[in-house]
Amino acid sequence: MVGKKMGKCYIEVSGKNIALKRLEKYEEEINQAIQKQQAMQELEQYSLEIESVINDYNRKSCEETMMVKGPRKSNQETTNRKTHQENLTNIAVRIAKGINQKQKLKKEVGLNCKVIELMARNHDIGHTFLGHSGEWWLSNIKEDYGIGYYCHNALGPRELIYTNQIYDQIIDAIKQSHPQIGEKTLKRIQKNLWLIMEGINSHNGEKSESEYRADVKKTEADFERENLYCHTKKGFDKTVIPATPEAALMRLCDKISYIPYDMIDGLREGFIHELNEEYQETLGALGITYEEIAEAKETNHYEKIARKIQTIMIQDVIENSTGIIIKMSNEKSRLLHELRNINNRQIVDFVVLKEDNETYPPALRKFMNVFAKVIIEEGLLSELKNGGITKQTRKQLLKKYQGTPYEGFIQYTCQTNPADFAYTVQIIEEATKQSILDEQEKAREIVRKKEPFSISKNFQLRDRRIQSYICYYQERDISQYTDEDKSKDVNHMMKNIKDPRKRSYLHLGMNRRIALEMGAKYLASLNDIEFMELLKQTQMIDESQYASLTRKYKNINLQDEVYIQENWKSIAKEQAKAVEEK
Repeated sequence: MVGKKMGKCYIEVSGKNIALKRLEKYEEEINQAIQKQQAMQELEQYSLEIESVINDYNRKSCEETMMVKGPRKSNQETTNRKTHQENLTNIAVRIAKGINQKQKLKKEVGLNCKVIELMARNHDIGHTFLGHSGEWWLSNIKEDYGIGYYCHNALGPRELIYTNQIYDQIIDAIKQSHPQIGEKTLKRIQKNLWLIMEGINSHNGEKSESEYRADVKKTEADFERENLYCHTKKGFDKTVIPATPEAALMRLCDKISYIPYDMIDGLREGFIHELNEEYQETLGALGITYEEIAEAKETNHYEKIARKIQTIMIQDVIENSTGIIIKMSNEKSRLLHELRNINNRQIVDFVVLKEDNETYPPALRKFMNVFAKVIIEEGLLSELKNGGITKQTRKQLLKKYQGTPYEGFIQYTCQTNPADFAYTVQIIEEATKQSILDEQEKAREIVRKKEPFSISKNFQLRDRRIQSYICYYQERDISQYTDEDKSKDVNHMMKNIKDPRKRSYLHLGMNRRIALEMGAKYLASLNDIEFMELLKQTQMIDESQYASLTRKYKNINLQDEVYIQENWKSIAKEQAKAVEEK
């Protein structure tokens, strides 16, 4: 029996032959876990200052809806981002306190409630307009142009760290509240602020997980790389593992918060008119009685059921978790995710209507192109590359666009700082490289389908040629990859493959890619009200279209007007072609 004590943690490994490297690995992980716990404890002391700064950039959450589209919302009680974040905060803190009580009895380290509050109350700060649909539409358009993807979990830290540079603001706020604080302490606090941002970045847990183990080895560089990949690799956000137990708990509580209220919002907005047999079976297994469901139907007040579901889940997580592992029982996890699946089938799938899909994506594509044109024609990229837009240029632009629909975009763009612009360029470089690599794989698959290996010896040559291009792009500095190089390489690769699909976006210049991304980023910063107002001001929609787009769900035959998700790609291609030609 070999034991090793480190701080308040204790590791014990049984066995006669213990590899030293394995023991050292455990020691390293324990050290990293202890360091993160100590960092959390120090951040807790200054949580009020941190919250005051972040809260200034979380104002739009009260104007953003969750599942439903804001303009179609008919019930004031229907959940918005602000009420969801507050509900999540309450759930997470209750669970953390329950776990801490258990840990205290065992004389073990618990969770940091104040930091969990910070993460939970601001975790959805990166959400776009119109629920998840705005994020989804923008992401699909960006994919068409080969400039990456949008995930709300990654947009939040990007805006806070690069666009708003909150680290410096937080340190200034702490200095003001604690004038005697030392420089070493301030540097240490600033060095650890990434842990809060990482919790926001890693919260997108749509997988059907029942157990969460923090990746205690994660560093700030790992977090920065993950945020970059969330912007450039499709689906990468679903692979991110939280760095701390606090972030892991917040990720689990996100589902405990929104799943019961998606059901309640479905009733409030008329997607469903009662909890049918499918709901009753799952709710019954969760501990909701038929009498409770009948009473809720009679009074038309289902809040009590949602709260009871959350209470059941809270107790289950407390019973099954430790200060290191956040866990639900397998049965409760299965039932919670089954409730989510029922919501998706009966409610969420009906949220986007045909007219939504016919109106919003083409408008977004037009906005991105118009904004990109303004950026390029006004010469803003050259100024941004040289350190930022000058005061003189800013003054001229604000005067020129004052009173126009594009005034907000100009104001947003003029505030772009060097760090924000540098990160945007980094995203576009990585996304461009990734889009080319993706195209190589698609080309390779086309060749394989056309000439199977067993039939054509020439396939081996083509396969090696395509593979060599993949290696070539991986090793090459993308910043030196000119449009001429791109055109030659893509044409050379495709000349023996009679398939023109998606060739066009590979020829976009880097300047236009960056400008398109800046336009998309501005759009992502808008809430529901601001986006709808922009559509009206630019005459993208007329009064009759606005009236139709703001019809309440209760007044719509959703079965007739729902948009089928599988049709998105074909619809998007037709829309893209029409916009580009125009």
